[in-house]
Amino acid sequence: MLLAFLREPRTVEDIVGHRLVHRPHVEAPQVEPVERRTATRHLDRLIHAGLVTEVEHGLFRTAH
Repeated sequence: MLLAFLREPRTVEDIVGHRLVHRPHVEAPQVEPVERRTATRHLDRLIHAGLVTEVEHGLFRTAH
């Protein structure tokens, strides 16, 4: 799901807004921090695996 979303360059904020963990209608204080932590952890793993690259500072997309 995240790799498909990153076919176009995206920021962490874009990924947070896309919601990897919570459904779009869920509103609670913990939603944004959980989404941000999940997005950054996934990005780190995908970059390390060579599947995602940072094309500009703070802008990520699939490497292929």
